[in-house]
Amino acid sequence: MKCSYCSSEVQKGRGIMYVYKIGTVKYYCASKCYKNDVVLGRKISSKNVASGVKAKKVEKPAS
Repeated sequence: MKCSYCSSEVQKGRGIMYVYKIGTVKYYCASKCYKNDVVLGRKISSKNVASGVKAKKVEKPAS
């Protein structure tokens, strides 16, 4: 399964499953994603959705 907020992989038996009254089901990898989407109503930026990565590790150039 993929997280409905950040598109990262959710392991089976982990994360949060949120079911709306109308029957829509959303899966979240962490409480951070759940709170940002459901509680606070924030939308994720398009560059993070396209890459499917929460944060990128930046390497420093060699001096």
